[in-house]
Amino acid sequence: MKNVLLVTFLLLFTSNAIDAKTFRDNSAYVELRQKIKENDANSAWQLATNLEDEHLGDVDFDFLYGLTALQVKENERAVYAFERVVANKPQWLDAQLYLARTYHLMKNYHASNDITQSLINIDAISPKLKASAENLNRQSHAALNKQSLFIQQSVNVSLGYDSNINAGTSEDNIYLPFLDQEIILSENSKENSDSYLGLGYQLIGSKALTQSSKLTFFGSGKLHNFNNDSEFNRFTLRTNMQYHKDFEAFSTNVGVRAVPLWLDGEYYRTQYGATLGLSKTIDQQWMVSTQAFVGQSKNDINKLLNTDDASIQISTQYLMQKWRHVISLIYSQEESEFVESQHNSKDTNTINYMVNFAINQQWLATANISYQHQAYQYDHPFFLEKQKDDLWLFSSSIQYKDSANWTYQLSANMQDKDSNLALFSYQRAEINLSARMSF
Repeated sequence: MKNVLLVTFLLLFTSNAIDAKTFRDNSAYVELRQKIKENDANSAWQLATNLEDEHLGDVDFDFLYGLTALQVKENERAVYAFERVVANKPQWLDAQLYLARTYHLMKNYHASNDITQSLINIDAISPKLKASAENLNRQSHAALNKQSLFIQQSVNVSLGYDSNINAGTSEDNIYLPFLDQEIILSENSKENSDSYLGLGYQLIGSKALTQSSKLTFFGSGKLHNFNNDSEFNRFTLRTNMQYHKDFEAFSTNVGVRAVPLWLDGEYYRTQYGATLGLSKTIDQQWMVSTQAFVGQSKNDINKLLNTDDASIQISTQYLMQKWRHVISLIYSQEESEFVESQHNSKDTNTINYMVNFAINQQWLATANISYQHQAYQYDHPFFLEKQKDDLWLFSSSIQYKDSANWTYQLSANMQDKDSNLALFSYQRAEINLSARMSF
C-alpha cells in the first residue's frame, strides 16, 4: 500500500513539474515576443517554426505563433494556431479577436462575423477591444454584402481651366521640308486656352463566385464641355470587365475593355482589346504586379488612323503607415494598319511615380510625375524624318472627404512636350475643382 501511495505521489509531483514548465517560462518566449513587437517578421517566423515541434499546443506559444504567421501571410497556420488557443483558453478574448481577423483575411466572413458579434455581446469586455470587434464586424458585414453582389455608383461635376485644349504649338510658322518652304499655321494648330465644365459618372460592380474568385465590372463616362471652343468638346466612355482568381502564391485577372470617344458630338474612335494581369503580395508593405494589353484602335472619321495596339506594365507598390508609393514601367506599341499611314506607328516607353499621403481620415494628398519617350518608326511624310518626342507630366491634388457620400478635390496638371518636329512641341497646364457624390 505504501508503494502505491509513493508511486502516486511521484506521478503527481512529476505532472506538476511538467505543467509548471510552460513556454512563458522559456527565454524564447521573450525573444519571440520582442521580434514580433519590432515587426521583424522573417526572423520571428524562423524562430517560431524552430520551436513549434516542442511547444505547439501551449496557449502562449500558439498565440505568438499565430501573430507571427499573420505577419508573413501564413494565414492558414495562423487560423490553426488561434483556434487552438481559443479551444484551450476560451476566456482569452484577444485571441478570439485575432481569430476573427484571420478568418476575415481568408474571406470566411461568416465565421468572422459570428466571433465579433459574440465579443460585442460580452458586458465585461474592455472598450478598446469592443471597438475593434465592432469595426471588424462592420467590415465582415460589408464583405458579405459584396460577396453576393456589390455595386457602387458616383457622379461628379468639375469646373476647370485648360491652357492648351488642343495640345497646339506656340509657333506661328513651320518649315516643311516636303514643300521646302515655311507655312503659316491655322488657329486650330496653335495653342488655345479655355475654361470648361466637366460631368462624370462611374459604376463599379463586383460579384463573388467563390472565396477565391470574382467578376468585376467598371464603367465610366466623362464629358468635357468647353466654354468657347465647342469643336474640342469630348465625351469618353471606359468599360472594363475582369475575372479575378486568387492562388496561394499570387493573384491573376483576365478581362476585356473598350474605350469609345466622341468629339464635338460625333463618334470618333474606339480602342478595345483583352487584358491579362498578375500580382504578388510579398509582405504587408510590398506588392508587385504586371498588366498586359492587346487590342486595336478603330477610327470612324479616318480609317488610316487605325492601329494595332499592345502594352505591358510592371509596377511595384510600397506601403507605409500614411504613405503609398507606386513606381511603374510601361512599354506600349501602336502599329498602323495601312502603309499610307505607317508614319503613325510608334513605340512609347514610360516611367511613372505616384505617391499618396493620408493626412488624416478626411484629407488625402496625391502627387504624380511621369516621363514618356515616343519613337516613331517611319519618316513623317511632310517633315521627311522620324518624329521623336519627350514628354514630362506633373500632377498633384488635394482631396477632402466630407462624408461617406461627398468628396471634394482640387487638382493641377502640367505637361511639357519636346519634339524634334516643332509642330508637335507644346506646353500645357490645367487646374480644376470637382465634387463627387457616391451612392
